[in-house]
Amino acid sequence: MNSRVRPTIATVAEQAGLSVATVDRVLNARAPVNPQTAERVFQAAEAVGYFAARLIGQRIRERRPSYRFGILLLGTAQAFYGNLATAINAAAQHQSDANLSCQFDYVFDRSPAAIVAQIEQLAVQCDGLAVVSFAHPLINACIAQIRAAGVPVVALLSDIDEAAQEPYVGQDNHEVGRTMGWLVAHTCGARRGSVAALLGGHRFLGHQARIDGLRSYLAQHAPGLKMLEAVINLDNNDLTEEVTLDLLARHDDLRGLCVVGGGGDGIISALAQQPRPPTLCSILPESTERSRQALEQGLISLVIDSQPPLLAQALVELMVELQTRPDFDPLRQRIHVPLQIMTSENARS
Repeated sequence: MNSRVRPTIATVAEQAGLSVATVDRVLNARAPVNPQTAERVFQAAEAVGYFAARLIGQRIRERRPSYRFGILLLGTAQAFYGNLATAINAAAQHQSDANLSCQFDYVFDRSPAAIVAQIEQLAVQCDGLAVVSFAHPLINACIAQIRAAGVPVVALLSDIDEAAQEPYVGQDNHEVGRTMGWLVAHTCGARRGSVAALLGGHRFLGHQARIDGLRSYLAQHAPGLKMLEAVINLDNNDLTEEVTLDLLARHDDLRGLCVVGGGGDGIISALAQQPRPPTLCSILPESTERSRQALEQGLISLVIDSQPPLLAQALVELMVELQTRPDFDPLRQRIHVPLQIMTSENARS
């Protein structure tokens, strides 16, 4: 005979730290219960093995609002955007306040007209958008029209509005640039020399903010380290490799090499071709399998990671919030995810 006591509503209530009446309301839909409380009941029911746990979960899902979100990312060869898409999907599946589905699209043609067409198509199909894009009058006008029509748009990773009067999720890009400057100044082993920076394009406001932050830090605290003119690499690995090899050949005093956007694998490829490691500080912006291997091998110095899981969680929460609180509030809707500095010592942690 099985002596195990069958869990009851009281067992679930005790596990959840709630009253029996509250659990009963969740089970039998006798009155509205906020989503967080309903989720606590479901988690408690699963934990104690309550026979109706699956039914509770089904009822919670049925009562949640359902939204479809469109996510426009850059279509580059770098693994970062694949990692980010995976993290956003995971965050959407674990969102307790709504039933979410995500539709991903990727920018391969960077002409403003092509990007506008992609944004408009997503806006027709989705309840809210997150967009990685540069600033351009056509793109900005398109996004303004979509917001006016009632579809929230979040700038992801890089601001699109030059006045930053828009919902945003990403790092504080000026802070990232200044952090790059600090790292170069303190790890390059020289007081004098040149520092090169590569960016996807000057219209990417986040990239430009990083360049400005890097330049301002060096000017203030390491004036002997001179910034070369920033090089556009279009976030392309092959172009970045070519540019890096050229920089190494032309500047024997190169002490810092910073990628502020995509294309970091190109720097790894270029440095791997050198007969001996250059005496410089090389900084890449995202943690991927290849960049972690390069850190361990000593090919690159540092990685400043944007922590995709944290970024994805913040993005999904904001996009859900914007469905019911669309009025722009810079205190709530401009979210800066903390950066993480990675070295060869914590690359696998």
